Amino acid sequence: MSFRTRLQGFVENRQKIQIWYGMGCHNTVTGRVLSVDHDHIDVESYSHESDGQIHIRRILVPLHLILHIDITSAEVAEEEDNFALPVEKEAKQPQAPQMSVIDLPDAPRGYGVKVMSQLNASYSNRFSRMASGPGGVYFACDGSVWFVDSVGQLTEYARIRGNSTISGLRFDRKGVLYVATIQGTVYRIDPNKSGRILAQLDGSLTGGGTFLSDLAIGTRDELYVSNFPSNTGGIFKIDRTGEYEVLVGGPGHGTQGLLLDSDGFLWCLEHATGSVVKRSLDGREVTRIQVAEPESFNFADGYDGNLSMDSLGRIYVTAGRAGSVFRVNREGRSETCLGGLVNPTGVAFGADGALFVLEAGRSRVLRVAALEKGDRTASATALS
Repeated sequence: MSFRTRLQGFVENRQKIQIWYGMGCHNTVTGRVLSVDHDHIDVESYSHESDGQIHIRRILVPLHLILHIDITSAEVAEEEDNFALPVEKEAKQPQAPQMSVIDLPDAPRGYGVKVMSQLNASYSNRFSRMASGPGGVYFACDGSVWFVDSVGQLTEYARIRGNSTISGLRFDRKGVLYVATIQGTVYRIDPNKSGRILAQLDGSLTGGGTFLSDLAIGTRDELYVSNFPSNTGGIFKIDRTGEYEVLVGGPGHGTQGLLLDSDGFLWCLEHATGSVVKRSLDGREVTRIQVAEPESFNFADGYDGNLSMDSLGRIYVTAGRAGSVFRVNREGRSETCLGGLVNPTGVAFGADGALFVLEAGRSRVLRVAALEKGDRTASATALS
């Protein structure tokens, strides 16, 4: 097998490799080979800087300067890190995966539930939030953010340095991604995938430890970040410069999911009571709706209670322990939208109105949409 053929194999299999190259002095780059040209290779490389900057660079490495490629360690890293590749290897021309229809209790009438992407089972229950963003939906696992396109193909979008665990993610209108970690760090990652630390939050200020859970973005680029621990914790407000204050705090205010609606109200999942709480932007409680019994939600982590809203103003809530997605209608009544799931942790609406659910316990992304072609316009309005 020629050297160029081996390199082309790395492109087709999306393997991560380490390359030594140079003349006189040696350089190294670790990443994935995107393409092989007649005289160079195109490598996507991640760089995590000590000042908190995150960079994803495209590096052109001339073929004649390559001294060595470490394949063995690349294969190990692939098993550990690249959990989100499709089960079968991608073909040279990516094809849309076959999405199988599954039977779930309480699925909306006239709608089908399909497996959009099936992920590596060894990462079950390590997936946290899901959010809509440019071109599709995104979800987090450990310290990485992954993108799911319209045919179910998965791509690693960004990775947070160190041992950070992502607990919240949200895109603003300009395509800027904000990420919160359970360790208290909030990152801002621009569309060029260059990131910086926006704030380092101290959970003791809200009455609990630091275990950030979710975030929402206001119309003036201010962030609302929930803090989860036990029955304490609350909500921080961060301005665009990174300065922050406690919006809600103290016993009884431990918060998981957050959602900012079009009317300027902040919705919060209060895990200790199993309720969604509607608040004004100064933190005052406006409405409280019981979604389910507190036992329906997982208390061991802050990933539960992800919130999303359809175009009719109905709120969808993940309940991991109950294995359900609940829906709160406009009259304030809670009902089961989907059941029979295993630890759902993420929920989001795509641009076409379809509902996406991140089922962490089975390591898969589900898509809920109208079964019949003529009914698909209804799904763009709301699930019926």
